[in-house]
Order: sequence, then C-alpha cells, then structure tokens
Amino acid sequence: MTAVQLKGVRKDFGSFTAISNVDLEIESGELVALLGPSGCGKTTTLRMIAGLEVPSAGQICFDGQDVSEVTVQKRNVGMVFQRYALFPHMTVEKNVMFGLRVRGTDKAETEARLEEMLDVVQLRQFRHRFPAQLSGGQMQRVAIARTLITKPSVLMMDEPLANLDTKLRGEMRRFIRDLQQRLGITTIFVTHDQIEAMELADRVAVIFDGDLAQYDAPDALYKHPNSIEIADFMGATNVFEAKILGAGSTPQAEASFGTLSFDARATDGPGHVMLRAEAIDLHLAAPNSGQNVISGTVTARDFFGANITYSVACGGETIQVTEQSRRMVDIGQDVWLTIAPDRIWIIQNTR
Repeated sequence: MTAVQLKGVRKDFGSFTAISNVDLEIESGELVALLGPSGCGKTTTLRMIAGLEVPSAGQICFDGQDVSEVTVQKRNVGMVFQRYALFPHMTVEKNVMFGLRVRGTDKAETEARLEEMLDVVQLRQFRHRFPAQLSGGQMQRVAIARTLITKPSVLMMDEPLANLDTKLRGEMRRFIRDLQQRLGITTIFVTHDQIEAMELADRVAVIFDGDLAQYDAPDALYKHPNSIEIADFMGATNVFEAKILGAGSTPQAEASFGTLSFDARATDGPGHVMLRAEAIDLHLAAPNSGQNVISGTVTARDFFGANITYSVACGGETIQVTEQSRRMVDIGQDVWLTIAPDRIWIIQNTR
C-alpha cells in the first residue's frame, strides 16, 4: 500500500492553467474520489499522479519520495480507463494476462496470478469468452483484473462506470468498493457523479476550475459544504440568503421566510442558510411548541416512488421538502415545516 501526496502541484498547457497549486494527502489504502464538472482538471490531476503528465510546478510523492520526474513505467501504478480498451481478438484470460506477458513474467507465476485474479473478479466461468460476448459490467471487471494482476501500488480509475446503465452502475460501485477493501490498495478515481463519489470514496476531493475547493469525508461534504458552489454541486436545493447572528448564546439566521436557530459556529454578518430537503419535517397541523417552525402552502408535488418531494411556498421563498411516500399531501394544502437546529448549515465563506 502506498500513500500519495500532492504538494503545490500546478499544470499549465501553454498559457492555460489546468490545475493550480493543489495540495492533497491520500493515505495508504484509502479510496479517494476526484469529483467535479467536466473540464475542471480532475483527469489532468489523475494523469499527473500516474506519470502520464509532468507537473509544471510542485511535487507528487509516493510514500514521501518525489516521483514527479519518474516515468509511468517505473511508478508501479495501474490505470483503468473509461473505455475498457480490451483486445477484441483475445479471450478474457488472455486479456487479463497481457500485462504480465509484456513484462516477461514466467509462465507458472502468470498462470497462478491469473487463477487468483479470475476468482477475485468473479469471471472464472467466462475465461474463454471474447469481449464481444460479455456485458458492460463483465468487460469492466476484465479491465480491472488486467490492471490488478500486475500488483500496482496505486490503482487509478478514470470515469470507470460512465459507460454502464443505471442498475449496472450500482452493482459495479458495490463490486469496486468491496474489492478495494478486500485488497487494501490505495485507489484514486475520477468521476463527475456525486452519488458515485459519495458511495465509493473514503474521502472526496472536489475540484472546480483547477482549484481544490474542498476535501472531506462524503457525509461532511454533503452536510457541511464550505461554499454555495459546492452546496449547489452536491444537490442542495434549499440555500437562502440570510443575516447571520452567530455571536450570541443562541445563534440565529434571519431569512425572508423566518428566523431559524442553529447549532453551527458562525460569526455575525451576511451569509446563506442551507436546509437539506430530507432534513425538514412536514406537518399538517401547527406544532404545539418547538423551534424553527415555518408555515407555508404546498405548490407542487413530485413523486419518485419511495420518496415524494414537495415545493412549499414560505414567505416569498420556495422550500423543497422530501419525505417517504407514506402519505400524499394535496397541492394547495397549508402546512408547517420544522427543522432541528443541528440539521441547519450556515455558509459564510463563499467562493
């Protein structure tokens, strides 16, 4: 297992700066997602770690050793690309063995590693099939096996699930996560899919316009984004301007629809209040007591099977509320919303 460090890494392509002064610590055996919109620089970052691109400034270190100028062949890394790049004229087992044969590994060791890897990726029964005879998920497992058989110190994946349908993506996410935990290999993968990053990664590095915007555990990133941009990218639908009164014993946020008490640390001044749709409780009668009670009217309803999302007009704003499909509240119904102080997040340091 290998720890990876990026220290002040920058990458220029002519006058264009793709990555700007990124510092990133990836622990040995950790699975980290590089998350961001298309063109943000996440794939460029991955390629620099792999040795496919040379940083314009800064250092890339493996276990504290600077490898910035070390060639990709000498870094002992494995890369799984979005396009599986399997050889169509080779069977599964020949595709998997390819890397070892190129390296001149002896036959006995090659066959032993092949049998082990076919078991690991659950493809033993498909060993004599050709890529055209496999499903997308099976082809992706062949690509992963072909990479892992060389025993890389760091496994890297560039949008590994982008070509799969929704159901198969879910299955492959679980497969990759289980495999990574079983092998304990340091893994870095690129994705633009927030759900994929949240489900797979130990930590997520959000990259916007070449800058590392936030690096955190998935739950912290989801609940406590450090900017409006990240909150929006992570799917927050309820972000409102507010006057923050954080210096007193009971911090409060004064928004257009009412005043909310919250538990987070904050300073006085302008800011934003974020309310996760699933963290809000919807009531058909006014609560007898309690903090953070907001009255409103249901203006829209979206049914998603297990969940329903309501749009509730409150004091000139629309608040989205998501709850399980145990009931169906009518459009036009007057309702009351409550939210616990510890489920309110304040954003003051906007980008």
